[in-house]
Amino acid sequence: MIKHVDIVVSHEDCWTSHMPFTAYTINLEVYPHKNYLRSRILIDSMENKVISNLMKTHRSVVKVIKVDKFKGGTYVDFLNKYKGSIAGVLYDKEVLILGNLIEGKDEKWSFVTSTKNLREILTEIESLGKVKRVETTDFNPILYPNLTEWEKKVLTVSYSYGYLDYPRRATADELAKLLGISKVTFLYHLRNAQRKLIAFSIKSILA
Repeated sequence: MIKHVDIVVSHEDCWTSHMPFTAYTINLEVYPHKNYLRSRILIDSMENKVISNLMKTHRSVVKVIKVDKFKGGTYVDFLNKYKGSIAGVLYDKEVLILGNLIEGKDEKWSFVTSTKNLREILTEIESLGKVKRVETTDFNPILYPNLTEWEKKVLTVSYSYGYLDYPRRATADELAKLLGISKVTFLYHLRNAQRKLIAFSIKSILA
């Protein structure tokens, strides 16, 4: 049976246990053979010096690539150690990661895996930190439009930073810079995502 799992972990050996602000992971790229993963996060604080010092001095962080202010928050692009990370455990177990949030110095992960693998995954995570809460439900996916990874990223950032609001609270140029892509590429992915969602709504809701 496939399960949707939400887990909260206090991970003392990770930078997350020292983060005094709420942070959202918007992208993860893993390089197990190099023992690091590249993370791009958004932090609900503009205290850049505090954030930069925390990230640069923690032993789990390999390298801080970029720290930028952005619309009431901070964007951080950095490399952290793969081995000993919860992300590393989840990728090694080939789960479907749905989301990651750092809040109250705890890591909150949402993922999908089989019942058979769940006990082993939890055992490995428990070896890294204190598991505060685990919630599992049967995974019943709703067949939404098949968005690409970039379409999901662009749509998520557009919604989070008010690009879809009226009036807009962010520009396409700002969001493209945040994601490290051109404005043309940003708009291309956003329009594709919007077209797919509208087509789905017309067929499923208005039919």
